[in-house]
Amino acid sequence: MSKLPARTGWHWVKQALQLFRKQPGALMALFFCCMFMSLFSLVVPLLGSVAPTLLAPMFSIALLQACADIDHEQRALPRLVFCGFRKPARGPLLGLGLLYLLVMLFALAVLSWLDDGVLIKMATRQIPMDKDMLENSRSALFVSSGIYMLGWMLTSLAAPLIYWQKMTLAKALFFSVVTVARDFKAFLAAAVVLFLMFQIGSAIPVLLFDSAQLEVTAIFTLFLIMVVLMHCTLYACYRQIFGTPEASVPPATPPAP
Repeated sequence: MSKLPARTGWHWVKQALQLFRKQPGALMALFFCCMFMSLFSLVVPLLGSVAPTLLAPMFSIALLQACADIDHEQRALPRLVFCGFRKPARGPLLGLGLLYLLVMLFALAVLSWLDDGVLIKMATRQIPMDKDMLENSRSALFVSSGIYMLGWMLTSLAAPLIYWQKMTLAKALFFSVVTVARDFKAFLAAAVVLFLMFQIGSAIPVLLFDSAQLEVTAIFTLFLIMVVLMHCTLYACYRQIFGTPEASVPPATPPAP
């Protein structure tokens, strides 16, 4: 398959918007179910603090399968929140979640190394907040965020490949990294478009509202929508490269006459 041009990323975002517009309520309801399950996992003994990261690929599968169901003109139902927990995908998806955790820890280690742990100490309230120290740590935060986002982007196709193509973790990671590296311009273009949409959208509440509480509420709501839209974009990307996946419930065949 030939390399995809950068403009393909823009087409993925447009297709994601069209998909989201078909069932916005169902997608957001499913996302809130995933958020609730993620928060509930925090009470798991020993693993509570890292459980949301470990389970992230499973919740991504829920949203991606919802996109597939919508694509097949079916209703995206809350029961999809559990589809990533079923065998045989459960084990490899947990392994992928562990990889996400390792990448996050590596990014935090780089952040701590670059700014001598200032941001982490302020976040954990070991030292008081200081505007100048925050400003000095901005470049370190940018580098560490870039490391994490690059790691996530390179492995972004691994979860759907594990679930829909029944691949092992190693094989899915290989095909994900190779595919993203080959079509990096398209993936980067999609990421930039989504980022600009969020930046422009988050500026609107600042212009419209005088209340800081309303601004924060509106921006946080937009952030949640963008997370769902990001999964819709990932689905559009997967569909173009690997083909349209099956719906969670195959359509009923009409009875023979």
